[in-house]
Amino acid sequence: MSPRFDYTDKAMGTERIVDALDLIKKRRSIPRFTSDPVPREVIEEMLDAATWAPNHHLTEPWEFIVLEGNAKERFAAIRRDFRLTLFPDPSAPEVQKVARKIYEDALATPVIIVVTTHLAADPAVREDDYAATFCAIQNMLLVATSRGVGTYPRTGGLIHDAGLRAFLSLPSDRRLAAVIYAGYPAVTPERRRTPWQQKTKWMKEGVPLAVSSGDRARSGAASGADHERGIDPVCKMDVEIATAEYMSTYNGITYYFCAPGCKAVFDESPAAYVSGAAQET
Repeated sequence: MSPRFDYTDKAMGTERIVDALDLIKKRRSIPRFTSDPVPREVIEEMLDAATWAPNHHLTEPWEFIVLEGNAKERFAAIRRDFRLTLFPDPSAPEVQKVARKIYEDALATPVIIVVTTHLAADPAVREDDYAATFCAIQNMLLVATSRGVGTYPRTGGLIHDAGLRAFLSLPSDRRLAAVIYAGYPAVTPERRRTPWQQKTKWMKEGVPLAVSSGDRARSGAASGADHERGIDPVCKMDVEIATAEYMSTYNGITYYFCAPGCKAVFDESPAAYVSGAAQET
């Protein structure tokens, strides 16, 4: 039987039981939110849940910065400027159009939470703290999901941007782990995962028992795994695959684009963007 979460729905005044595994599978990275504000109570519950993540020797390495008002505007501008550095010609009209959309989308995001972790002098502790911080982030995402709020944890190139670090006034012993977008979902994409059978070995008496080829084939077929991308390789914007209007195929892989300008830039030199497609997620 799956573990279960019990909590009170304060809005309805009723007790609800949520299956933990169902909640985990229900969570999605939401690419687009409605304009509805997220109650401060929900944000505080997310932060509270984060602090209960497992962490070695109770180092509690996480810290949070909730961006509001002018701070959100400055973040949107920093994200726009960072994305512009990824284009061969940032001044091109189609690129400027993409840049405006990046700024507007960030500014319209109801909640933006920056998560940082401690950079310990000991490399082993540093790794433990980084892992613990992502456990905290997962707690935040799951609590949001249980309240009907969507999230999108962003990592990649942006979190290493010097301009963002300066804006946040991060000291040298803080590492930016992720930027979490949150809001009520405007769309909820379908996602697939490689089945656990393909990622697991059972060990007995120190000898790993490999997954059989038959099990791999069956689980692979069940997953429907493919090589399609859900992120525009040119501007790194999230693209809803099911409704994408612009796409190109390169080396047998289908890439999706948020605008015709991005598709045109990609088609002109696809290899330049495939190699850097994972800079920001």
